[in-house]
Amino acid sequence: MKTCAFITLGCKVNQYETQAIRESLAARGFMEISPDHAADFYIINTCTITSVSDERSRQYIRKVRRKNPSSTVVVTGCYAEADTETLKKIVGVDFVITKAEEPRLAEIISMGTEWRAPASTISLLDKDDEKSIYNLKISRFKGHTRAFLKIEDGCDVYCSYCIIPYVRGEIKSRELEEIEDEAGRLIDNGYKEIVLTGIHLGAYGRDTNRERGLIDVIEMLIDLPGLERLRLSSIEVNEITDDLINLVAGSNKICPHFHIPLQSGDDFILKRMNRKYTAFQYMKTLDRIHSKIVMPSFTTDVMVGFPGEKNEHFENTINVSKKAGFSRIHIFPFSVRKGTPASKMHEHCASQVIKQRKKELEGIAEGLAVSYKKHFLNKYVDVLVETERDGKTNKLCGYSERYMKALFDGPDDIKNTIVSVLIKDVNPSFVVGILK
Repeated sequence: MKTCAFITLGCKVNQYETQAIRESLAARGFMEISPDHAADFYIINTCTITSVSDERSRQYIRKVRRKNPSSTVVVTGCYAEADTETLKKIVGVDFVITKAEEPRLAEIISMGTEWRAPASTISLLDKDDEKSIYNLKISRFKGHTRAFLKIEDGCDVYCSYCIIPYVRGEIKSRELEEIEDEAGRLIDNGYKEIVLTGIHLGAYGRDTNRERGLIDVIEMLIDLPGLERLRLSSIEVNEITDDLINLVAGSNKICPHFHIPLQSGDDFILKRMNRKYTAFQYMKTLDRIHSKIVMPSFTTDVMVGFPGEKNEHFENTINVSKKAGFSRIHIFPFSVRKGTPASKMHEHCASQVIKQRKKELEGIAEGLAVSYKKHFLNKYVDVLVETERDGKTNKLCGYSERYMKALFDGPDDIKNTIVSVLIKDVNPSFVVGILK
């Protein structure tokens, strides 16, 4: 029996695609082992969102080859799509598999040495075949209590700092029947919560002339027996409609948690980023959500140090963040990504300035996180208990519907169930509670 190991870098979509490859290899008789042990095949699913991501991907490739000289190294993911030639030149890379070829990855590597050429790129599928990416399907999600379900690929926004639309291509929406079937398999395998994900989730259905849309997906899934929670991964602010807000407000299954990328709170920088909203429009949308939903959780992405960002622009980002009351902020320091318009812009911020602004925003983010969590002190929240205990405290842990991590004492037999926890203490990263 051939053994395989997986290393996944990047976003939830990459994690989904690794799971699909994992299941396709298992169906062909491969046995998965930890990447810490010597495997016959290593599948490295790369990320290319920044130049730092590229370097990290290359480091993992070299590390795997150095530790396992006789293994077959297979590189796939966004970096494999964006810069195939660079990866082919790395000594010890056996296969570079592009996105369109991922559905055939198991077949390619299981057919033996006759397919193998040094750093070869196997071109078996038409890259314009919009359906090929959905030959990858999942029925479980290894290492996760919550299952991600990819319903869409591609992006057509072309933010000036982002390479992903060039790598992933245009919007490709999955058929409703396929989404329903996959959700059903996940539910049958014991998953209580499904997280809808995609490269540009809110654009689902755009490629079908709106014959179907995100709301159609949500309405279909919340009716499935056995599904207790549905969560949206990330959605652009200008794609949050009143219909979507009303749907979340009227359902006890849809989590009142919105991850809405802000990127900047300054209109000048937003325009340079090619974002399609103003800071005022962003806040108005949050106000609309507040008017229908009690204590919604807003998490976000913010980029600091974008070219041309002055102190006054950064201060606007701080002010908007405070007004929004984010429960969590994922902070990205700007780094040059070759091939994007932003890489050619002038007035790049000094690295020390970027580090300083990141540190300042991190401090503000911690304060905002604590302020939000304090609203739930001495109140009960529903928590989906993870299947693994917290590594530092050995307490049970899990996430509430508003995406607060909770730690508490309790027995193992409540893992993968939703329980009620009384919140007694809070800090920036999690809350501590008592099982009801």
